[in-house]
This record gives sequence, C-alpha cells and structure tokens, in this order.
Amino acid sequence: MKPCSRKPREIATFFQSIPVGPIVAKIQGSTKKLGQQYRDATVVLYSKANLLPIAVRKPDQNGNYRFLGLNTDLNTFIVAFDKKQQFNAVIQDNVVPK
Repeated sequence: MKPCSRKPREIATFFQSIPVGPIVAKIQGSTKKLGQQYRDATVVLYSKANLLPIAVRKPDQNGNYRFLGLNTDLNTFIVAFDKKQQFNAVIQDNVVPK
C-alpha cells in the first residue's frame, strides 16, 4: 500500500456562541390557527447573528410557548411550523427577550 498524503480539513462547528450575561430574560407567546389556540406546531427560536437554532419548543395544551434563560442582548427571530402541514410556516422577526 502507498502512504496517503491527505490531511483532515478543519470543519466549521455547528455550536454557536450565545452571549451570556447577568440579565436573564424570556420570550413567550402563543400559536393560533384561524383565531383559535393551536398546539400542533413546532416553535423554533433562531439567532439572527448566525441563523442557527437556539431552542425548539412545542406549545402546551393552550397553544402557549416560552423560551427561558435568555440574555436581553440576543437578536432573534421565531419560526412556527404546522405539524399537520396544512399551513405555511409563520415567522416573527426582531424578537427581543424581556
């Protein structure tokens, strides 16, 4: 056998650096379908800095969701996906933890 001269390349890590500070905040909301509370959705919180997901939640029985333990300096957007695929995903941009 001949020796191989290939070297492994550096790959980008999919882990992201989220600023953590002394201020802890949350994002909360609710999912609705045709004006009624809707629980069959998947809600994903994304970082605007690198477009990677920070957290994924499923709404409770009343359609409410929460993302806890966030820094107030975080710039995010939220995407809600319908599990039954009857409706398109809904995006809420410029969501700031409070």
